[in-house]
Amino acid sequence: MNRSHRNILAENLLHYLSGRITNFEFMDRIEPIYPTNDKGVKAVENSFWYCYDDLRKHKNTGKDKLTDEAESHIKRFILFLKSDNEYEWKDPKFSNPIKWILNIITFGIYSKKSEENLTEKIEIGDERVWPFYRETEFEKEINEPKYLNKKRHHNTV
Repeated sequence: MNRSHRNILAENLLHYLSGRITNFEFMDRIEPIYPTNDKGVKAVENSFWYCYDDLRKHKNTGKDKLTDEAESHIKRFILFLKSDNEYEWKDPKFSNPIKWILNIITFGIYSKKSEENLTEKIEIGDERVWPFYRETEFEKEINEPKYLNKKRHHNTV
């Protein structure tokens, strides 16, 4: 996990979401994280890329405003990035070029046979809480957030 890269992405997602920065400003600000080895940062950034138009300058306002559902997902992305949870999701099926070619040549039979050979007890993540892997992790962060949490930022006397 790369805390610095997660913080950069989380902060700029929040700034874009709030309409404070444009999509181009967002892209410029996250450029330093592109060589990251943090799988969670890569996955969230790749997923968010589908949420905005990268051909023209705009903010998350007016006709360019994201849907409530999309904003809800992005808030979950930010919550994940500010957590200490590792990104546990496996890479997509076709990330390996050899497997991708075998799948094309065999019309999908290779993937089906590969999946059948896996043990039946493989834990599968809960897609409803992605990028979290388990609902319990998501619920824990909702109830005890590390970001914008008054209890963590103020000393009690």
